[in-house]
Amino acid sequence: MPIVWEKFSGTEEEVEKVKYAGMEEFIIVKNTDVSQAPVWPKDHSYFLPGFFQDSIETIYDFEVRPDDVWLLAFPKTGSTWTQEMIWQICNDLDYERSEKKYETETFTYLETNYILSKQVKLPNILNMLRESKSRRFIRSHLAAPLLPKQLWTVKPKMIYVARNVKDVAISFYHYYRNVHHFSGSWEDFFDIFMKDRVMFAPYHTHVSNFWHIRNEDNILFLTYEEMKRDHPNVIRKTAQFLGKSLKKEEVLELADYLSFSRFSKNSRINFEKHVDKFQRDLQTTLPDADFHFVRKGVIGSYNEEMPKEVIEQFDKWTLTEIEKNNMDPDIHRVFCDI
Repeated sequence: MPIVWEKFSGTEEEVEKVKYAGMEEFIIVKNTDVSQAPVWPKDHSYFLPGFFQDSIETIYDFEVRPDDVWLLAFPKTGSTWTQEMIWQICNDLDYERSEKKYETETFTYLETNYILSKQVKLPNILNMLRESKSRRFIRSHLAAPLLPKQLWTVKPKMIYVARNVKDVAISFYHYYRNVHHFSGSWEDFFDIFMKDRVMFAPYHTHVSNFWHIRNEDNILFLTYEEMKRDHPNVIRKTAQFLGKSLKKEEVLELADYLSFSRFSKNSRINFEKHVDKFQRDLQTTLPDADFHFVRKGVIGSYNEEMPKEVIEQFDKWTLTEIEKNNMDPDIHRVFCDI
């Protein structure tokens, strides 16, 4: 099996920094044979919760179907928003039907069982997917080398979403703090983020893998920023990619349905019920009473929350990662788009 892992074993301070509620062990995972996966850079490891050690090979061997639709993204890049757009396009804008389904019933999150405390009661997601009828809509935050190997031979439709790295870090901090009860300071979180010690990191490589293959026929590469600036155009582009045709009024109708003012208040898809369930299972309350899974929905919110010196650290880090990993220079606009 090409997937290998080792337990994360930093200093006592480093180990303490990365912990969150119900998760005290982490692993460094690597695919030693990426000959099938057209990714770049190839030689990279990824940081995952320890629960993955018993399942990463099962995920890697997961059976992919040609008519699957896969949504792939690093956490907090707009994937919850994007998945609703995809599902509606593929289901002929069936708003009435979708209102009867929870967000997790339209798209199934592949690694749900492996990122949360075992105190959170969940069904076996991989078994659910195996038993599901086609067409399946599957979402994952795993990096390309760790995804099911059949993705690269079966070649279903795959949509990847990226976002400005600083906005990702801000949103991820609030998510870590409230959903996963990360107890460190924002300084601690930004430190481990830039050291690639948050789940699914490293971020730059995660994005670069799909940027590298963005011109493949079965790949659509989107950014959060382009969806915010011109959502109707992204809807049209996504529909065309998925083999669907939408009238002008249908595009505008879907854009309105997905507007932040409506999306953030839609209890079926804004993840609020799931956050409430996590708190009940963990027997805790939100550290921030005003926290919402769907937060601000704006571009460049990091300017309001990140000190200037931290912004400069992130920008310098991004340039270093691009150069160190010999990435396409054009990817800088994805990492730093404001």
